This record gives sequence, structure tokens and C-alpha cells, in this order.
Amino acid sequence: MGCYVTWTLLLFGWSLSSCSQFHPRQYFYINKPMTWYQAQNYCRQHYTDLATFESHDDISMLEPTFSYSSAWIGLFDDPKSWKEKLGNDHNSWRWSETGQTGKTTFQAWASREPSFWNAQEACVIMNTNGNWVDTNCTKTLTFVCYTVTHQGEKVYHLIPTRKSWNSAQQYCRENYIDLAMIDNANENAKVLSKIGGQTSWIGLYRVPWTWSDRSPSSFKNWNDSEPTNSTSKKHCVAELWHHKWQSIRCPSLLPFICQQVMTLKTTVGMQIMTDANLTDPAVIEQFLQQIHVRLTNQGWTDFKLQWRNLPSNQTKKNKKKSGRSLFDLQSSREHI
Repeated sequence: MGCYVTWTLLLFGWSLSSCSQFHPRQYFYINKPMTWYQAQNYCRQHYTDLATFESHDDISMLEPTFSYSSAWIGLFDDPKSWKEKLGNDHNSWRWSETGQTGKTTFQAWASREPSFWNAQEACVIMNTNGNWVDTNCTKTLTFVCYTVTHQGEKVYHLIPTRKSWNSAQQYCRENYIDLAMIDNANENAKVLSKIGGQTSWIGLYRVPWTWSDRSPSSFKNWNDSEPTNSTSKKHCVAELWHHKWQSIRCPSLLPFICQQVMTLKTTVGMQIMTDANLTDPAVIEQFLQQIHVRLTNQGWTDFKLQWRNLPSNQTKKNKKKSGRSLFDLQSSREHI
């Protein structure tokens, strides 16, 4: 699929006529009832993957309604990534200070925790026994911040003011280093000695729900009162007939939506009129560098620039009109 855009550079002026919006995905309803994982495997074999949605524009590409009560999409929250371990997947646990998964192996979960009960528990408290419990991030609790000595030892500070996890994080970052990060049993005991007989926020959290194709999309289109996970078993997501989403048990048998990722190749023709010597390789390289910066600043990625002269008869014709050299610049990029 081609998209043609014309750029004109006159001295230091830029002009761009943009092409029509390109949708990188096509969606296909598959009426073959399968479990979520079977549907994922089918889509990866016959298309690209289970459907990912990045915006309401993607949703608008679906059929207005469909005859199924629900159909699998690519969103899920695999318990193997977060239950009873600090994994390295997108939806695994991470510490506020690093914001990165898989940076520590120490854990002190209470029995049957984490549970992600009712699909609302993505932040962690320490209870009065020194164990960790996941809970709703909007609860207001006391919290523990930390600093580090010159010797690299963590010092923990109990803040008795009750705040939500996000507000506590902001407070700790403004006044200390961050919410408490705990890397071993000794540090866990130090935090316990600070909180006394109350539960308090620590810096552990996660970002639940991830896409089958590992897309970083944060877009969600939940139905009213969703997601829910009161049984602690609803870890996969289906689209309802009106395109809102619902969490469902992954072994359920449903039709599903696959996606085919499209490839976009864009050709950009640029006419450059300048008194500079465009036969000089150094001048050409300078132009290419400037154009590369301009395109990058406009959000282009994974593109290549190539310098190509117009046919000699067209160049001569344009030289008579302008008295300046006229060249054609081609670039291409792919949306993967």
C-alpha cells in the first residue's frame, strides 16, 4: 500500500501536504468458539494476533454490531506474570522508584496474596505481620517513604497522613526519594518496625492487563462495572455486541477477533531550490541530516532517506525556469 506526500523546501521554508489517515490493523471476526489461549494460537497461525485496540478509531473499524453475545480480544492479565512472584512481563510487579519489572526477587506475600480481587487491586500494603497484600490504589492509608545514607543503606520514614497510593508516591518523591523499596528480609523488618500496629503503603505496584501482541497501548473500553474478578479467575477479556469489554474466565468457549497488521510504505518527493552546490556529497549529507531531524520531530520512525536526481531532461527544463538546481528526494518507512 503506497502513500505519496510532497514536500517543498525553498531556502529555509518547509511545506508538507499530508496523506490520508492510515489504519495499521484490519480486524476479522472468527466464528469458531475457542478458549482465549486457543484463539490466540489460531490468530497467530492465520493472521498476526488476537485483536489489539489503541483508540476509538480502531473500534470504529469494527462492524457496527455482530451476532455473537461476546468475542475474545487480545487483552488479558496472565496470573503467571504476577501471582506470587515478581515477574518480568508488562503486567508484573515493579517498585515505584525504578518503574521496571524484574528488578528484584525478594517477596513477602501474605497467604493467598496477591489476589487482584474484583480486578481492582494493583498497589501493595504491608500488614501488621510484615506481609504484603495487594489492595485498591484509591484507599487512603499511612505510608512509608525512604532515603539512602552515604553508605548506601536505606532509611525508612513513616508518614502518618493518610493518602491514596498515587498521592503517597507524589509526596515521597517530593520530600524523600520515593515510596519504600524493599530488597531483602532485613529491609522488610525495618519497614515493619516503623509502621507499628497499622497497615501502610509501600512502593510495590503493577499495571494490570496487557495485549497479546505486547502492544504498549493503554486504551481501554470497559463496559459499566467492569472489569470484575470476584472469583479471582476472570483474566481474559471479550468484546460485547456493542463493543464494550468484559472480563471473562479464559477457558470459556467464544468466537474471537483476529488482527492483521498492515505495512505502510510512504514515498516522499521533495523539490529543493537552493543556491547551494547539490553535487557536493558534503552538502547532500547536510541536507539529509536536517530532513532526518525534521521527520523525527514529526513522529516518523524506522525510515530511510535516499537522494535521487530527477531525470536529466526534467532538471534542465526546471533550470531554465528557476536558474537553480532541482532535485528529487525519496524516503520510505514501514509501519510494523
